[in-house]
Amino acid sequence: MRALALVLLLGACAPAAEGDAPTPRSLAGTSWAMMLEDGQQTAPTIEFTDASRARGSTGCNQWFAQVDRSNNGMRFEAVGMTRRACDAAAMDIERDFADRLAQTRAAQVDEDAMTLTGENGEPVARFVRAP
Repeated sequence: MRALALVLLLGACAPAAEGDAPTPRSLAGTSWAMMLEDGQQTAPTIEFTDASRARGSTGCNQWFAQVDRSNNGMRFEAVGMTRRACDAAAMDIERDFADRLAQTRAAQVDEDAMTLTGENGEPVARFVRAP
């Protein structure tokens, strides 16, 4: 019985295989850039700084938030942002991005892509891994 418990304990401590895609619970230390239809603007970014915090750029301002990953979901809470004024196109992207963060209820990660999904599982925003 002790041998079984030891094997289970050691297995739980084993690191993930190199190259495994991160799950929503293991996004800490990853950075992502939102895929925009208009490639001329600076895309909003997300950097997961640890298990419960994220930050990034809207293309105009810097933002930060708490990340709630309970119940196999993902919600951005207590979102804050700097208040620099930019051109109208950048401000439109920023408002759209903030709305997408508010709609997020989960994330799906596949290799170098991340999709934020809403209440009914519909895609809210798509991201590619940033360097």
